[in-house]
Order: sequence, then C-alpha cells, then structure tokens
Amino acid sequence: MSYDIRINVKVEGIDKYVAIATPEYDSPTYNLGEMFRACMNWDYNQSEYYKCSEIIGNIERGINELTYNRKEYEKYNPSNGWGDLDEALKVLKYLRKCIYEEAERIPIEHLYMSW
Repeated sequence: MSYDIRINVKVEGIDKYVAIATPEYDSPTYNLGEMFRACMNWDYNQSEYYKCSEIIGNIERGINELTYNRKEYEKYNPSNGWGDLDEALKVLKYLRKCIYEEAERIPIEHLYMSW
C-alpha cells in the first residue's frame, strides 16, 4: 500500500477539493509513515486536506532533519526493505518543489495537500 500525494484546491461554496498536481514522486510506501511523522513533527491523517501555507514548514523541517540528522532517522527504515530514508527525503523534496511550482500560479494560501 502507498500514499497518493496530491496538491488540491477547494471548490468554492462546497466541501470538495480538486487535485491539480502531483509531485514527481507521489506514491511512497506506507512503511515510511512513521519516519515522515517523526522528521516533520506532524501527525498527519490520510484523507484530510491540509493548507499548504500551514504545513510547508513541516515539510522543510522534514527535509532538514533527514539531511542533517540522518543517524537519528535510520531507526525508522522499514525492516522489510520497502522504503528507506533516502526515499523519504526524495518524497519530501519533490513535494516541496510541487507546492512551490503550483504557488507560482495559485497563491499558496489556496493550495491544499493530501496524502
């Protein structure tokens, strides 16, 4: 099983969201969930929509943690070999890139991210 990372916009007037973009690497294994939550200090829920302007700091934190404190996060490498720290870092970097690319067209305050 894997995540389906999407960048979305909210449809005005109703509680619906439309996916407008996906990061280049958009479906990491669930086995990386514990590592993502630890490095970003964010206990996200799948199937919720998060304002990109509010969570971009978590993504930046995750990238920094996995880059500069690798030893701390190696313990989260899945024992079955499906996913690893390098894959998690790649996911976060592509996610950040996708958010900022979409923010060039649509203000970041109107973008939402879903797992």
